[in-house]
Amino acid sequence: MRFGLHTGQHHVRYDELLDLWRAAETWGFDACYLFDHLQPLHSDVESFLPEEAARADGPCFEATTALGALARGVRRIGVGIMVAAVGYRTPGLLAHAASTLAQAAPGRCEIGLGAGWFEPTYRAFGIRFPGAAERMDQLERALEAFAAWIGGERATVPGVADGAPLVPMHPPPRLWVAGTGERRLLPLAARYADSWNAMYLTPAEYRAKVDVLFESCDAVGRNASTLERSIALRAFCATDERAAANALERWAASRGREPHRLAQRSIVGTPAACVEQIARYEEAGATHVAVMAHAPYDREGLELLAREVFSPFR
Repeated sequence: MRFGLHTGQHHVRYDELLDLWRAAETWGFDACYLFDHLQPLHSDVESFLPEEAARADGPCFEATTALGALARGVRRIGVGIMVAAVGYRTPGLLAHAASTLAQAAPGRCEIGLGAGWFEPTYRAFGIRFPGAAERMDQLERALEAFAAWIGGERATVPGVADGAPLVPMHPPPRLWVAGTGERRLLPLAARYADSWNAMYLTPAEYRAKVDVLFESCDAVGRNASTLERSIALRAFCATDERAAANALERWAASRGREPHRLAQRSIVGTPAACVEQIARYEEAGATHVAVMAHAPYDREGLELLAREVFSPFR
């Protein structure tokens, strides 16, 4: 199993973010990821995401340029975007960014694609926000083009590329697809992705999605074992149960969240308890855990998690 650290790059200084990535590499994380948002998130728009409720304004680094800078500051771990919204850039522009990042971090670059969902950002920056079906069409066409470029071929995809020149990606980046839609998203992950990610699900909910993903792999003749399967979760790890529970409760209260629901979709407790919880996700089909951490970062808890929880799963 791999372990990633997803560090949302809003309300944080660049030097603070770089220092965290370097520490995560030392602690034992396998990869660090950025999100692809152009402004800080706020939870009154998408209630299932535990984000800041009233800080929609403020610093938020653009993902591809930030990743290029951060990638040169760490030497071993994977570096990536989980995940790029296809509506923010043309696929060709994102592919060129990915080809640059692949050389900046050879063998470590991970690029994710998603349909995009945060409507306020689209509107704030003058980007058209189409309906869900059209956004899924955009994602499918982008993945088809990326598959050609990663394979060293020219891309001919209606509405995306008409015999576009090669976009060399050497070594090729790991390609992520994120989402849980059973009708279109999971089949696309089965067809195109190296890694698939879902967020904030219980082990039972995650198992149900994995079952559909496996069926989608069977439908396209793919061995499901070749597809990395990730779950993104908050983590509240401390040396005693009460301290971990208090940390979760403080975080939930600061964002207007219901603690019990948050606890069901997080890693909470002592290192031993966290091992048991991650094991349940492993039993449900996960081969990668992405720990969600936004500023202000709980560095003590993250270090404890990496140093004392990850080793049983290596």
